[in-house]
Amino acid sequence: MKLYSGNITSDIESLKIKKSERDFYKDISERLEGTAISKIVPCKGISLDLMYIENNNILFMKFMDTSSDTYEILEEELIEVINEEYNTIKANIDKFNLDIKYNIVYIMPYVRINRYVHSEEFIKYHIIDKTKYEYIVKDANFLKRYFVGENEETILNLFRFYICSEYHVVKSGIENRVINRDFKRITFNHKNYNYSGLFLDYTQISKINSIKYCNSLVTGGSGSGKTTLLMSRSIKLSKLYPRDRFLFITHSKHLMNNIKTEISVLQGDIDNLDIYNFHGFVIKLAKQFNLVVDFRKLNENFNKYFNNIFLQVKNYLKDKVIYKGIFIDEGEKFDTDQIKFLESILYENKKILNISVDTGKNTSKAISIETILNFINIDEFVELNYNYRQTRNIVNFINKFTYNVEDYITRKVNNNYEYKFQKTHSLRNDGNKVQIIKVDTIDEKIETIIWEINHLVYQKGLNFSDIVVVYPFNKRKLKNGNSIYFQYILRKALENNGIPYIYGTDELNSLEEKQGVTITNICFANNVEYRAVIFCEIEMLYDHKINPDLTNYKKSKFVCNLNIVYTALTRSIDFLTIITTLKNEESDIMDMLNNSLDF
Repeated sequence: MKLYSGNITSDIESLKIKKSERDFYKDISERLEGTAISKIVPCKGISLDLMYIENNNILFMKFMDTSSDTYEILEEELIEVINEEYNTIKANIDKFNLDIKYNIVYIMPYVRINRYVHSEEFIKYHIIDKTKYEYIVKDANFLKRYFVGENEETILNLFRFYICSEYHVVKSGIENRVINRDFKRITFNHKNYNYSGLFLDYTQISKINSIKYCNSLVTGGSGSGKTTLLMSRSIKLSKLYPRDRFLFITHSKHLMNNIKTEISVLQGDIDNLDIYNFHGFVIKLAKQFNLVVDFRKLNENFNKYFNNIFLQVKNYLKDKVIYKGIFIDEGEKFDTDQIKFLESILYENKKILNISVDTGKNTSKAISIETILNFINIDEFVELNYNYRQTRNIVNFINKFTYNVEDYITRKVNNNYEYKFQKTHSLRNDGNKVQIIKVDTIDEKIETIIWEINHLVYQKGLNFSDIVVVYPFNKRKLKNGNSIYFQYILRKALENNGIPYIYGTDELNSLEEKQGVTITNICFANNVEYRAVIFCEIEMLYDHKINPDLTNYKKSKFVCNLNIVYTALTRSIDFLTIITTLKNEESDIMDMLNNSLDF
């Protein structure tokens, strides 16, 4: 039996591997030919340990460590509770409106049932006691007696998506990536747009279920599945604990929109899971508590007045708790006070705080993981190393670039400056090699961008909506005081060549339908992915070298420049092209990029 996944370490009672479950894996699993998915939550507040699939038959299993002594005392009551749970699950599955055949069995390997207490039929078909368990140990085929019929494959795949949506990731369009070859991709339409649901792999499912009551720091490079892990955990816990509240919080509005869209596609509206960006969350609380919010002042000086609102909210919520679990994505962008505040509104006991961090994506300040550890106690570190997004050639290029950056910072900034990028290992094919195209003028740069877009569409088979042209900022200030509005120049060129395009905004997300090439600065591209990235206007970055006479502030801003480059590179899925007028001797950044190419 191929199991997804038995390697679980959790404090959550419903997610723990029970003794009877462990015995089953030891005694029987190797002689079963099917595939199993662990820790299913078919309806609110109820969990099952295993969904076993063999030849399109479905058998749900729940393991019970009940002893003979306990059973003798609670015999009738226990059977009644099990029967009631079975009926609740069945009623919930009926709501899927699928012609699905399945059975649910409760495995009690330490209890021998000798009398049926008016529940003979239920016990016969839905309870495996010690006697029946011993038969299965001798002959695993005995388990097949509990199958109730094969399912049509399309219906089975859709049912799997419904019953354990948290084990899937949603991608836009007809996604060409495959994460797990044991389970077919689900392609479906939601709100008149096509999506693909991809089943996660063994490692991801193991980490989803290994939830602990503690402060967990999730680290990993871009594309390693940090957001997916936090989303899946938040969905899982909101189903397991329907009477408790959970919060998924981001720093940016566009990542929040991405999360809302994906969770809506996966699970629909979850009434006990709040999804906000930090500023929106604080303002929402201020309104809820009838605190004074003057939107005119917010528009005049957002940061100053927001801090005043934040202080009022903190004072109001002092010694008050709201959530059982909080999931902080983009942790590298939060300030000390913000994370401390979020931690303070968690339950005092049996609480869950998960923070994901990729320090390389912080484009506004240079922060290390060590900085985070200085102001919050972390009980568990979860490191993600596999890259599910990008092809091997792109990942190798980015890894080399980050090694070059680390070496450069050590030599040029400070020998004691601890700044590490998270490296990843691609699980995809080699793909196309990264291109760096050197041009001489901005006109030639625009011509090259247009040529590259047409090449990707008409030679490589991409859609215009698969492509993003990303640049650091919307305009570049020249030494003479004038400004070049690159976005305007690019827009006119696209229009003249009949290429459809859209602007990046804070509403942009990876799952929305796009009517053309996206053109955007790095701020709005921070949390999206595209099959092809054309990265240009590196010239806009204000510092390209570190000189000994630079202030510490300037050195820190230079590190942020490197983060801007890293963020742009990691938006790509299949194609990555860099177009620049800069020579290596003019820019240490371009020198590091060129030295990262695989010739």
